[in-house]
Amino acid sequence: MKTQFKPAAASPRSADFQSAVSRISNPQVSCELEGNRRFNTLPTGSRRYSRLETCATVAQAGSLLCRGLAIRQPLDARPALPTASRQNSRFPICATSWCSVLLGLALLLSGPGSRAATTITDTNHFAYGANVGWIECRGDVANGAVIGEYICTGYLWAANVGWISLGSGTPANGIHYQNNSASDWGVNHDGLGNLRGYAWGANIGWIAFETNGAPKVDLWTGKLSGLVWSANCGWISLSNAVAHVQTASIAPGADSDGDGIPDAWELQNFGNLTTANGSSDADGDGQSDKNEYLADTNPLDASSNLRITYFSRGTLRPTYNVLQWTARPTRFYGVDYRSALTPPGAWTNLVTFPWLGAGSVGFDDFGSQQFYRVRAFRPLTP
Repeated sequence: MKTQFKPAAASPRSADFQSAVSRISNPQVSCELEGNRRFNTLPTGSRRYSRLETCATVAQAGSLLCRGLAIRQPLDARPALPTASRQNSRFPICATSWCSVLLGLALLLSGPGSRAATTITDTNHFAYGANVGWIECRGDVANGAVIGEYICTGYLWAANVGWISLGSGTPANGIHYQNNSASDWGVNHDGLGNLRGYAWGANIGWIAFETNGAPKVDLWTGKLSGLVWSANCGWISLSNAVAHVQTASIAPGADSDGDGIPDAWELQNFGNLTTANGSSDADGDGQSDKNEYLADTNPLDASSNLRITYFSRGTLRPTYNVLQWTARPTRFYGVDYRSALTPPGAWTNLVTFPWLGAGSVGFDDFGSQQFYRVRAFRPLTP
């Protein structure tokens, strides 16, 4: 089958829909700085990761099948933080005069992987401040920075200022740090790559991850950018012409009940850890609550789920297809195809979009029969 990609016509169906076809490359320049670093002992810590993705399937065939001095200071000795809160969709029928309709959903999962102490790569791991020098974001590796789906944890190390903590990993509400007391502080992740909140260094005080510096992680490459502010040390850069910080993955966070769903997501949507599990379906839409987490859809809204919403063939020319699906701004999407719905036909990737929230694709397909599926990916899934 020879496939040519053409832009799909803009769709007015939803603000979440974005017409997208071609791939975008994101070249990275590796830069590793070497030197002697001395680390003090910190409490051990770890994070669990899992490879999770979800997909919706559609087929087309003449008929359409849709569907730094390390001095640690106790929290009670730290000054109070300024108050700052952080805040953190049944299958529609699509048909044409020349096709019959079937919508289906498929799921590709694997369980939690091995634990890792830091998500920061061993090639790109230095931040820099003119007044503090280089900051090692992998810490002592066993207790380095962890960039998570909801929060950040772990420690940074700077030879001139000692250890810097990104947060305890246990926000009071179980979801995000509220940053409104000396017992509930840390750096949050909003799911779109933005990092906001406070880090703490016993020798330099609070470090603000705020809007002016716009610290952010690119959810496709893992590269951090922007600046963070310390009243005692000035601006600290997460990326510059010499080095940058990069995370290899986004940690989903604690899953204390082992149901494959992060505690933070369960608390955010249900207020407890008992309602949802790997097989529950709170809104009765045919998609498990676990699948709803994977696709970042609303588990309490039967109209919110990953599904193909539109397929057409022959709009611009006989071989031209347009495919649309429900999309979320926190997920990456890929489209696969194969000539048979059941084995031995293997899925082949048609396109994987390197930006969040893609919701449509237009392409030429010269095959006589093809089946298509749409997959949703959590960003930087381990």
